[in-house]
Amino acid sequence: MNELIAITPERIGWIIWAVWVVVGIVAALVAARCTGPRTFLFDLIIGVVAAVLGGYLSTCFIGGGPVQLFLLSVLGSAFFAAAALWITAALISHFRKSDGL
Repeated sequence: MNELIAITPERIGWIIWAVWVVVGIVAALVAARCTGPRTFLFDLIIGVVAAVLGGYLSTCFIGGGPVQLFLLSVLGSAFFAAAALWITAALISHFRKSDGL
């Protein structure tokens, strides 16, 4: 079981990847609830990609023990997904207003 959740910058267990994907899905659900259901698929793609990217980058650039690295990577993935979804929602809103839709 230790091999499945082992987290080092060189080796990341598949459960960690699954946690990052779940964080992205939850962030997309919250964003779709706020912006409307018609953007759910777009929010889902952006949320999952941003969460995985944020989690991976946080493991590469932040040191610490395995538990601290896991917690910081989950926080990094949540922050990165939220920031990406917020930026894309603001851009979509801006361009919809300027197009008159």
